[in-house]
Amino acid sequence: MKDKNFNTLIKKLQFCEHCGFCRSVCPFLEASNMEESVGPRGRKTLFLSLFENKVQPTPRLAQKFYMCGVCRACAVKCPQGIDISEVSVHARHKIIKASALNPFMKKVADSLVKEVKNGDIFGAAATKAKWAENINMSNNSDTVFFASCMDTSMAYGELLVDVLEKFGWAENTLMSLSGLAQKPGINMLFDKFLARKSDFYRKSLVNTVKLLNKLNVRFSYLGSEEPCCGAALHTYGLLDEFAEHAKNVYKIFKEKGVRRLIVHNPICGGVFKAEYPSYVDGWDIEVKHVIEVVAEAIENNGINLRLPEPAKVVFHDPCYLARFMDVVNEPRVVLKAIENLELIEPPNSKRETKCCGGGGVELIYRDVATRAAVNRVSELNAGNPDIISSCCPVCALMIKKGIKNLKLNVKYIDIVDLVTDSLSMT
Repeated sequence: MKDKNFNTLIKKLQFCEHCGFCRSVCPFLEASNMEESVGPRGRKTLFLSLFENKVQPTPRLAQKFYMCGVCRACAVKCPQGIDISEVSVHARHKIIKASALNPFMKKVADSLVKEVKNGDIFGAAATKAKWAENINMSNNSDTVFFASCMDTSMAYGELLVDVLEKFGWAENTLMSLSGLAQKPGINMLFDKFLARKSDFYRKSLVNTVKLLNKLNVRFSYLGSEEPCCGAALHTYGLLDEFAEHAKNVYKIFKEKGVRRLIVHNPICGGVFKAEYPSYVDGWDIEVKHVIEVVAEAIENNGINLRLPEPAKVVFHDPCYLARFMDVVNEPRVVLKAIENLELIEPPNSKRETKCCGGGGVELIYRDVATRAAVNRVSELNAGNPDIISSCCPVCALMIKKGIKNLKLNVKYIDIVDLVTDSLSMT
């Protein structure tokens, strides 16, 4: 299936009209001072040259393809529907196979392969289920809440980004911190040290469970047996490893009797929904975002939701929610149902949402990712909201960074937390 997708992509590229529409929506082209070679059109040209052996895989060439957040904005804007995100992924795959990564990127790739297999991309698998220690959940439902290692361990990711921000390109320090999180005892110390950051991200998981229980949804949670979705393997171009991992994850799900996944993290949901069918023969597991479940309940049964105080809220559509999971109306159904909440639509919303600087770029090209975050938060703040809301841990990380850099008096609150706060007032 992977080869079939690649051949289809090559054929599609022949229909490129060189119109430049993709350039107008690429957040990383904008954040890199419009350097053509890192934009969608430039990457397409380099990609064809790479596969026609007109240019050779090198660390310098890799830079062009890794400065892409795989956000699919270009695919939505392209008249031919060409997805340059896939160009980036396949180019990365070829560069990896040619052993042409720089030493730092090689360390990142090796670490991802190891940690995804262990169940947590940040090497913190030992504490990934800690958020659910005092929560009662059924273990006999074929509907499973997939909590994701990103939500449970994003505090580690935030620490790594903070290290880069404070010390610059400190690759040895960065990889040392990642390695430390894997060691018994040390990971518990990290978890205690990062308690406040961890609680910020894990709160949304706890509230997701509260919401599902409130809506009488029967579900299970796999706990420490929950595998990593492997999204990072696909994003970074480790396609052989991703294909093998996806098959293993599917096998685990079938052994557990899983028929339906409910996610909070749209990255996991998007990969399950948009990528797994191309890599796993017979993929037959339904995937829904929790906000879809809440929207259905509102439309079918009606739920009383009310914020304690009036608030203007702007919703940032995560790329994976809008363009991979194709979920755009449901967040608005939910937010419009909350009394005391005034919903503001930002520039570039729904399927045309602008990436906030994540997609893996935040760990490799910090300055470019930060500029992308600042650009997006500036748009989100245009209507003077009290709250910026979204539902992705990476978006949360980057939006908070944008708010901090712009010194704005606005809060970031996950949409699930907003709904839970509204429920408590009814």
